[in-house]
Amino acid sequence: MEQIQQWVLDNPLLWNIVKFMGLVTLILFIIQYLRRQLKKNIPNVSIRYKSQKGIEIIGYLLLIIISITYFTGTIKDFTIILGLFTAGLAFTLQELILSIAGSIYIFLVKVYKPGDRIEINGIKGDVIDVDSIYTTMMEIGQWVSSDNYSGRIVKLSNAFVFKGPVYNYSRDFPFIWDEFNLPIRYGSD
Repeated sequence: MEQIQQWVLDNPLLWNIVKFMGLVTLILFIIQYLRRQLKKNIPNVSIRYKSQKGIEIIGYLLLIIISITYFTGTIKDFTIILGLFTAGLAFTLQELILSIAGSIYIFLVKVYKPGDRIEINGIKGDVIDVDSIYTTMMEIGQWVSSDNYSGRIVKLSNAFVFKGPVYNYSRDFPFIWDEFNLPIRYGSD
């Protein structure tokens, strides 16, 4: 026991890292516990899905804030670190930030939701999941004739909602228009 106390006194940074990892593990456990409770207690699939995504986003934002504040001593250090951190993020993670902004835009404006048939960036399919970074679709068309499923699952960055048009075939009308050719010879009955 004395060896452990001596190690803690000799290595304060390592002890802080161990405590921090324990705190991160606790927060991740709480996020998963809350998501499981929401899954058990909310019968409506749409509300449950949105609630679970909200808990996930709030939990990860809390992790980021705790990560920044845990290793800083004073408010002055915090503001300097926060400024450098955001400048580095803005420069290196432009696409990721745009994807997160795209997911917020998708949820607030309701551009599309799981179950909708959409076309983004020339890729057509049915939305399976909208995550904080990606939209997962089951692709239709492409190398398969008409609007049949191709069997491929496509993950698209949510940043595409800002880079081009998003065609939603099923948002306002529950049916999807389609056409098929029926050749009839002249003089047929």
